[in-house]
Amino acid sequence: MGIAVQSLNKSFGNHRVLKDISFSIHKSETTVLLGSSGAGKSTLLRMLNLLETPDDGTLNVANMEFSFHRGSASHSSKTLSHKAVQLRRKVGMVFQQYHLWPHMTVLDNLIEAPIQQGMSKTDALEKANALLQRMGLPDKAHAWPSSLSGGQQQRVAIARALMLSPEVLLFDEPTAALDPAITNQVVDIIQELESAGITMVVVTHEVDFARKIANRVVYMENGEIVENGSAERFTAPQTPAFKRYLQH
Repeated sequence: MGIAVQSLNKSFGNHRVLKDISFSIHKSETTVLLGSSGAGKSTLLRMLNLLETPDDGTLNVANMEFSFHRGSASHSSKTLSHKAVQLRRKVGMVFQQYHLWPHMTVLDNLIEAPIQQGMSKTDALEKANALLQRMGLPDKAHAWPSSLSGGQQQRVAIARALMLSPEVLLFDEPTAALDPAITNQVVDIIQELESAGITMVVVTHEVDFARKIANRVVYMENGEIVENGSAERFTAPQTPAFKRYLQH
């Protein structure tokens, strides 16, 4: 199993953002989290590498298990912090806003974290250049992020997430600001990564994009899972709510 989530809950103040969320994802599977803005998709995604901490429930990602109990002091414990760091070495994340460091070249953006975590500079440079080649950006190694198009920045962000050879890769709205041609490049990259055995979870509200990449779909409304199943649900939705969403 690549990811297993059981009875996750999360509130911000009096607002309950996630309500008893449970689902599982097989290794090498690409799952899309679909739903309108405010459904809880991004909060759930951020929990999968502990950028957000659940109030309660259990989480198993890349063979690391975490249990959360409402009111427990363990949420902020050093043990959880240490395990979160270990988890993020196995779980890469590509943010909607790319989050590239503007004062570093593309190459330096790629090699910074691996070197900090003990990879030699020689190995980091070799891997970074290979990933830039794979992303179709071999000539951008010494460019500044501000000189790149949105699509190029997105591919650099994906390359940076791949530098630590993650078992799981999380994407938050990876095509939100991209035109259709660049979106198709992202589709190709995700399909290639899936064939290489990486488990992926992709938050999106774009149905056409989701259809192209998904093995599994999890559709959410108001912090709850409404539909959860294989990609066949796109042609045979099991709930009226998901059927309506697909038609809008």
